[in-house]
Amino acid sequence: MSNNGWMVSRPCQNNEAHHCPGHKPEPKPCQKEDDCCCKKDMLKALELLFNEKIKEYVCFHKFSFIGRKYLVGTFLEKDEIGHDNTAAPWAKLKSIDPCQSDYINILANGFYYPIPTTVYHKYNYFVPYPVDKVSLCDLEAIQFEYYPCVGGWSFKERLTSLLDKKHPFMCCKDDDCCCGDTTFRNLSFSTNNVNLTAGWLALKNAEVLGRVGNVLVLSDTSSNKISFVCLESIGFYGSYYGFGGAYDTFDEPVTPDEPATLDEPNIE
Repeated sequence: MSNNGWMVSRPCQNNEAHHCPGHKPEPKPCQKEDDCCCKKDMLKALELLFNEKIKEYVCFHKFSFIGRKYLVGTFLEKDEIGHDNTAAPWAKLKSIDPCQSDYINILANGFYYPIPTTVYHKYNYFVPYPVDKVSLCDLEAIQFEYYPCVGGWSFKERLTSLLDKKHPFMCCKDDDCCCGDTTFRNLSFSTNNVNLTAGWLALKNAEVLGRVGNVLVLSDTSSNKISFVCLESIGFYGSYYGFGGAYDTFDEPVTPDEPATLDEPNIE
């Protein structure tokens, strides 16, 4: 399967998941000074995309990378079109190296400032400096598109079958090193799809597929797009109720400038 002559399997050449040379080091205890909670798990999540079950269906030339200060492979849309606030991804994921977990190899002709805009004005916020590597410590989320599977399991079913709980929550920003655990429990136990924000990314009506350690895996219900989101980056989240849902029943908040008043007594 190809797109514009570029083979999907190309990123896998000499970069298939493999064991690093030498003996596997013993896992180190959680260190409070480690601030990259999702770095290793984001790499593990990307490794899954080279699994034989799904590799041929991943659009490796349609990736986007949501960083803390910039976006690569997409821009923030001023007018919401789908179920998120980012444009269709267009950067390439070239390769990953399981033995080098600090960065991944990509191909993009520049990056965007995180300012909402339209397709007609997007170049006002575009910096045309080509980049070919992404620091995993800088990423809040990764999004990519996939080809529909022909017959048998859908792509989402194939991907979900690869997600499990082998990779524990290991985040070193609080005392118990499991900051993302509560967030994941709240999201996964919801009977509805979810709305959430992660850095500059905002998702609406997203389906929770599972996780890889501290990385949450979600599916866009309006397109063939998957999101890998760092649980530590999630700021706001809640259940999606659709239009005319539960949020319409909320009472108006009482402002501090308007003290509450008692109703006049009914005197007959």
